[in-house]
Amino acid sequence: MIRIAGVVVLYNPPEDVLQNINSYRGQIETLFIVDNSEKQNQTWINNIILAKNVIYKWNGGNLGVATALNIGAKLAIDHDYDFLLTMDQDSFTSENLLREYSQFIQTYSSNDIGILAPYHVYKNYERPAELAMAKEISMTITSGALLNLAAYKQAGPFMDDLFIDYVDFEYCLRLRISGFKVIQLSLATLNHQLGAIEARRFIFRRVAVYNYPPIRVYYKFRNRLFVVNKFFFAYPMWAFRELITSMNELIKIICFEKNKYIKCKMAFLGMRDCVIGRMGKYRHV
Repeated sequence: MIRIAGVVVLYNPPEDVLQNINSYRGQIETLFIVDNSEKQNQTWINNIILAKNVIYKWNGGNLGVATALNIGAKLAIDHDYDFLLTMDQDSFTSENLLREYSQFIQTYSSNDIGILAPYHVYKNYERPAELAMAKEISMTITSGALLNLAAYKQAGPFMDDLFIDYVDFEYCLRLRISGFKVIQLSLATLNHQLGAIEARRFIFRRVAVYNYPPIRVYYKFRNRLFVVNKFFFAYPMWAFRELITSMNELIKIICFEKNKYIKCKMAFLGMRDCVIGRMGKYRHV
């Protein structure tokens, strides 16, 4: 019988995060909560640690998503788990998520599962009428993914130097190079909060404007360039699409977003830091 644990990464979580956590806490044996908040919310902590299957760890500050995921993976390995559900604080799962994952693992004939991914449900976005029950995909986001810890041991840990953004994409590409697959199950669903996205009209079509804060713009542009450079020869078509994405995002910042100057500055600063090898947490004063 396979053993499944979970890890959720927190950063200054809102009070209603407990509702999200409770959507999947009962589906797994143990939930490791890794808190990257600068200060602990003692009231919230007192409520969550009452649960029997919860282990809480505060990092004393923001160490980044990658480091928090690695902490969760190490805890799961130390407790002899086979798979690890990775979650963020903004998502909640369907009641059958882990059941769908477990059934697939038990009937799958190969040992090349790297990550099982859910079908992501977004508010105000319609689900296609027909979806393949299971299909191999290039990559998936962290939240709702089920990581094979045997694959994790072989491919290595999440990349701490990325800190946040592209941590998941880099890892999926690395798993695939190591011979593992990323497989999406359409009946395993995850409800995910997209954030402050706006639909705007640009020339003859509508485009999504993400309105990320400047610090996220920095990480996205820096880390995207890093991952593109790392996997350019292995996945050239994907790399070209990502470079086009960077250009499109700059255009949308200039045309539609507030704080254009500082966001453009952070984008170019991120790309410069990638070129000179300055990775990890943002260190400019």
